[in-house]
Amino acid sequence: MNRSFYRFVFGAGILAATLSCVKEARNTEELVDPWLRERTPVNFRLESQIGSAVIADDWRDDGKGSVSVSLITGGLDLSAVKVEALDFKYPDSEFCPTADIGPGSTLDLSSGTASFTVTSYNGETRTYTVSYDQFTDPLEGTYTFAPISGILDGSAPKSSMVIIGGWDGAVVVSTVQDKYWHWGAGYQPGDEEDNVLSFRLEKADPETGATYGTLVNTAGADGKYANYVYNNTIDVNDRYRLFPEGKSRWAKPGDGSIVIYAYEDETYSTPLHRVGLMEPGAYEIEGKTLQTASKVFIRSFPGPFDVIDWNYPDTRWYTDNLRHVILLVNKDSDNPIADHSAFLGQ
Repeated sequence: MNRSFYRFVFGAGILAATLSCVKEARNTEELVDPWLRERTPVNFRLESQIGSAVIADDWRDDGKGSVSVSLITGGLDLSAVKVEALDFKYPDSEFCPTADIGPGSTLDLSSGTASFTVTSYNGETRTYTVSYDQFTDPLEGTYTFAPISGILDGSAPKSSMVIIGGWDGAVVVSTVQDKYWHWGAGYQPGDEEDNVLSFRLEKADPETGATYGTLVNTAGADGKYANYVYNNTIDVNDRYRLFPEGKSRWAKPGDGSIVIYAYEDETYSTPLHRVGLMEPGAYEIEGKTLQTASKVFIRSFPGPFDVIDWNYPDTRWYTDNLRHVILLVNKDSDNPIADHSAFLGQ
């Protein structure tokens, strides 16, 4: 043989040796029928899970795998999260693997992870580590009221409620306390200034993206809720109250609004009214500029705004022609209050 042939054989041998050295070792059995070794779930679902689980096998170690899910954790007992589904590709096949958990089982995710084991037809095992991230809604959290001085009368008692109303061409913007003498004993809007609002996400629709939750409006240190009765005679609670006393429910259908429901309405079928949430800033509302350093919950009314009285009584915007009721709030935490569940149980 000539010298070129020997050089070719020698070079090929070096190349093969080099490739075998750099190939990373794998803990796998390459020659066993894959049907007998199948251990990969095709579906995994836990209670309060949003979206599909991400299931992955470790290509470096055939005995390991991972499952990642997103969970709504509000009201969820992480020490006993129910398994709703664990499916394999061919469940009716005699070669279908088995798992040490199944629908109805629970996993303890209180430490952040949990695990389960799948056994193939030929007896090989793979342990999957389950981890989760928390699915949240920006509304979720704890809010307190942010009172400001009077808009018409700077010496008026501070209030976190702003009223906008009046007939066309005569719109007035004031705090609810700018005309504080209209609120008699037992009917003070200020009774609610020390309240805390706690919003908690409970579930979400994976197809529409709509979110649903519970709301707790806790009475503050004074234990009182406001009773909006103008001059002790005109009850405006049905319009001034953005959030029910005590417990209620909320939903965000995806159109930017927040829909409020009675707590007893577990199916979210009969809305009470809608509110919006705006960030701090300057807003042009009904031709008036509202500058706020706090967040704003706003409830709007469709009209008509046609109650006209040329004597210009304060009722022209406080009770008649009401266009918007605004609550100024600060978001103190992205989490609901610690005893949110306890309040719901009352």
